[in-house]
Amino acid sequence: MSPLQHPPTVAVVGAGISGAACAAGLLQAGMAVTLFEKSRGAGGRLATRRAAWTGDDGSEHAVEFDHGAQAIAARQPRFRALLTRAEAAGVVARWRPRVHAAWPAAAVRDVYVGTPGMPALVRYLAHGVPLRLEQTVQRLHHTARGWQLMLAGGQVAGPYDQVVLALPPAQAAVLLAGHQDPWADTLAAVPMAPCWTLMAATDDVDWPWDAAEPDRGPLAWVARNDRKPGRSVPRGVATWVAQATPAWSAAHLEADPADVLQALRDALSALLPAPPAGGAPLRWYHGSVHRWRYALPAASTVDGRECWWDAERGLGVCGDCYSGGDVEAAWRSGDELADTIVAGLETPADAAEAAAAA
Repeated sequence: MSPLQHPPTVAVVGAGISGAACAAGLLQAGMAVTLFEKSRGAGGRLATRRAAWTGDDGSEHAVEFDHGAQAIAARQPRFRALLTRAEAAGVVARWRPRVHAAWPAAAVRDVYVGTPGMPALVRYLAHGVPLRLEQTVQRLHHTARGWQLMLAGGQVAGPYDQVVLALPPAQAAVLLAGHQDPWADTLAAVPMAPCWTLMAATDDVDWPWDAAEPDRGPLAWVARNDRKPGRSVPRGVATWVAQATPAWSAAHLEADPADVLQALRDALSALLPAPPAGGAPLRWYHGSVHRWRYALPAASTVDGRECWWDAERGLGVCGDCYSGGDVEAAWRSGDELADTIVAGLETPADAAEAAAAA
């Protein structure tokens, strides 16, 4: 496109990878974009959490856990090209974990992880986009001047010419109500699977796997977080991320976190080597849990499209639930929405010039 003389203003709500991908595409096209995020940092489910404890000698120890998406798989050329650039920039690294599973047999996978933590890829994508953190959008209001975002605490942001919602379906549905009711109704009915996640730090143990997929019990995935590239831990310490199955998480969705912690800790303990006869029991330095209420879409896609765009209203929706549920799907949805929005800005002269150039 030729440079925009009067670039539209766009508010993108949700700074996960889908929102970051959309915001990056719009910024590159010359649009005036602002990214809103309710949390303290960008990343969404590409998340890393810090924990610390005091040792017996009084020294402080700190570790980090990737408690959301565990890795990034790349299938399509365009996403692989992005990860190649990100790897050159030092924000992702290849990880080839040896994963134990009852079926299929243990195998080495070829994936990426963010470095030094999973949110690094989102920050890389969103570089240069104005980011407003700890800004919870509670309602959208449309006026003759454009979209206003009604924020928690009574603040108002805007007006904006366009709004993009890069949120889990249930959260997007709330904001769409009264503006795009068919979309709101569809998204409100999208089933999302929850996930309880355990973060633990223990003594190092002789565990031959980098990760495992148990075939029974409450856990679906167990990983040695400290074996991912770019992670550091105190000497003699192992860090673990253990994610419960969707069924177990749903059955315990409103359980007391202390009870969930004990149950998942017991399940992890059962998978670890027992101490030698007469040896000291395994020491646990840290244990906590996080509940992802909207972890993964239960269906592979909403309606076959990778994003939704209402050009007349200047209203769009993107996210991983539109095209598969993983990190690549989320990026692809946001990137596709940006392309769709930008294509609609071309004037007849722009289109003729592009066609002549082709």
